[in-house]
Amino acid sequence: MIAHYVPARMSGFMMGAYYVATGVSQYLGSAVANFARMPSNDLGSLQSLPLYMKLFFGLGWVAAGGAAVAVILLPLLNRLSREHRRCVEAVRRGTDPFPPPKPAPVR
Repeated sequence: MIAHYVPARMSGFMMGAYYVATGVSQYLGSAVANFARMPSNDLGSLQSLPLYMKLFFGLGWVAAGGAAVAVILLPLLNRLSREHRRCVEAVRRGTDPFPPPKPAPVR
């Protein structure tokens, strides 16, 4: 997918950025797992229930916020993807993907 949207000269850099982002996400996953750790070994399921409820309620709000941001950005991402496809098709046809703007009519 990365090779689809970046020039060939930048594909190595973008793959490196992808792997860095994957590493950061795994580190954040371990931080979330540490939040789920029990304070002592002798807690029963009823005593640990409020701790897990608080954790998963917070994670649910973070997920809902991320989904809201994604829905808000969806029209922009669709427009950028359509523009990218238009430019790729123009280059394949051998035409200028960015033609000069038409002059404004004189009044």
